[in-house]
Order: sequence, then C-alpha cells, then structure tokens
Amino acid sequence: MRGFGSEKIKNNGLYLHATFTSHKTLPTIMKKIREHILLLALLTISISGIAQDITFFNADGFFSIGTQSNRTASITLADIDQDGDLDALVANGRHWAEQNYLYYNDGRGGFKIALPIGKFMDASYSLKSADFNNDGFMDIAVANDNIPNKLYFGSANDSYDKEISFGSISPSRNLEIIDIDKDGDFDLILSNRKAVNEICLNNGKGDFENIITFGTDSDQTIQTKIVDINKDGFLDLITAERQSKNKIYLNDGKQNFSKVIEFGNEEDETRSIDVGDFDNDGFLDIVTGNLGSKNSIYFGDKTLTFERVFDFKTERQTSSIKVADLNQDGYLDIVEGNSEERNYVYLGQKNGTFIEIGLREDLKDDTYNIEIGDLNNDGFPDIVESNSGTWNLYYRTRKK
Repeated sequence: MRGFGSEKIKNNGLYLHATFTSHKTLPTIMKKIREHILLLALLTISISGIAQDITFFNADGFFSIGTQSNRTASITLADIDQDGDLDALVANGRHWAEQNYLYYNDGRGGFKIALPIGKFMDASYSLKSADFNNDGFMDIAVANDNIPNKLYFGSANDSYDKEISFGSISPSRNLEIIDIDKDGDFDLILSNRKAVNEICLNNGKGDFENIITFGTDSDQTIQTKIVDINKDGFLDLITAERQSKNKIYLNDGKQNFSKVIEFGNEEDETRSIDVGDFDNDGFLDIVTGNLGSKNSIYFGDKTLTFERVFDFKTERQTSSIKVADLNQDGYLDIVEGNSEERNYVYLGQKNGTFIEIGLREDLKDDTYNIEIGDLNNDGFPDIVESNSGTWNLYYRTRKK
C-alpha cells in the first residue's frame, strides 16, 4: 500500500493495487484443465475490510457482448424492448464501415440474441435510444463519421425499417439525448470534431430540422455532458476538447449558449468527462479522462471557477471515464477505460480519497468507452467495456 492523491487536497488515503490471477501455458492438458477451473474461481478483484467487500467478475471473457472483433467505439445500455432489463446498443466502425448491433438482455445479464441495425454498414461512434416520435416504441439514433447520421424508428415487429437523417455530415464523435428545451420530447446533441457542435431540436414528431449550433469549427469536441451546472434550472453543456481547454456553455433559458467558461489545461487531450458531487458540498464536480496526461477532478463551487483540482497519480491513455456508486456505499466511484493498457476502478472513500483497483491484468485492450448499468438487476451497477479490435467485455459487480 502507498499514498494516493494530490498535493492540492488532503492525501491521507490508501492506495490498493489488486490484480487478477493469470497463468502461463502448462505442459499437460490435465494441468491446463485444473488451472482453468482455478482461474474461473479466482478471476475476480477483491477488497476485504475496506468499504464493502466487492468483486468485479468477468469469468475469463465469458461475459462478453458478442464475440466479434469490430472497431467498437461505444456501447450504450437501454431497455429497448421495454421488458425491464438493459439491452446493449453497439456502435462499430469509427472511420470504417462496420455493422451496428442491438443485443437483447436475456433478463439474467446475458446477451445471446442480436439484431443488426441498419440496412447498410456505417462508420459509427455512438448509438442512443429514446421514443422520439411518441408512438410507444423505442427508436435508435446513430452518430456517424462524415456520413449522414441516422435515426431508425422502432415498431411492433422490431424491424427498424423506417429511417431518417439528422444533423450535418460531420466528424461526429458522440451523441446525447435529452429534452434540452423542456417541451416534452427528446432532442439530440451531436459532438463534432473540427466542426461546430449541434443541438437538433425535436418537433415532437421525430423531425429534427431545427438546429442550434455551439462551439466553433476549429474545436475538437469529443463528448458533451448535459447538466444544470450552475443550478439555475436550465441545462448547460460541458465539452471534452482535444488540444484546447474544456468548455462549459451556460444556457440562458432560451437555448442561447453564448456564455462560455473554460477549464483544464490546454495541453491536455481530454477524451471523456463525467460529473458528480464528490465532496458533497452541493456543487457538481467534473472528472476528465485525458489521453497521455493525468486525469483530474475539477471541484465546483458557486463561482464556477473550478480552480481546486485533484490530480490522479499516474498518466494514462484514458479514452473514457465514468462516475457511479458501484459498491452502493454512498460515495462516488470512478471507472477509467484506457487505450492498450489496463483499465481501473477508483473506489471513493469517506475522507475524499480513492482506492485504485486494476481490472484484468492479462488484458491491455484498446478500450474506447466505458458504460455502467445494472445488467442482471441485482442492485449493483456493472461495468461494460467497448474494445476496439477485440471482444467487448463486461464485469459483474458483486458484494461478497
């Protein structure tokens, strides 16, 4: 154990490095079988006597969403068939044409039935779902790279045959769904790299011809988080920017986002952001996942300066960062998805510090996105990895 934290805040917590057990090739088949059985029993990450006893279990890759090795950019969890469990929308391709899929949850956290989405393969970064035309069926929106973005309308037979395009043809990197103008329907927010970002307003019937832009065509926006950061009752936009400072666009209540607050370091390449009140002071804090520099928490206050910063200990190639209370102890945790290196969980502690836990040591995948949701309805949020060029894995969170 060793210290973990930053000089900018108290640093009296514990640092725990937990690993999976992995095995080299054994000389006989019987030994391989015995070792494989042992591996399945031990392939968990455990913490004893600190917070709750908790494990993240992957069953040696058995818990995967499909067995294809696509260039997966992201996986989104949503109850598409409205049967009470979370299904998985898999966005594949990025810069190249690949097939997107909807994987149905079997009700126990397994994904053994899949439906291709779209007649053609796309170069996709994000799939999100909502009932955009208020007909009672979940629809699927797709953000693509330099080809038309698509919206597939759901139906009683799960065909998704009807489709429209939305937004401009741009290098879209992310997609969010929210009723930003509070008119009772779901709008679409596109994060575009080296192009203006777009708010596509729904007219209530699933048409998105009215578009509001924010940012500039020189911005390299990778993600937009939508939250009321200044607590004035209006939804604001927080963007993750590569090669410039990150930005907060304040909503004046009329979807005018001309007031901008910058935060972070210009030299950081921020690929992902999330928010949560880590110090329980009533103000939202912002977590940044950075490519090749330390990830950070920027603490909010009433002045919105974000000058107080917690820097993580190690520089990593982080592509995705997510906030959730994984062990349900009342303190926010962080999941870090990294490129070609191990992924990590940071369990939040009462004193404001974190315990670092490594996920599978034997895997150093190119993780593009982390998604969190309760896949098997046991009350604990699970972790889903979107991996490029290999299987997409998930970890069941278990209390011992």
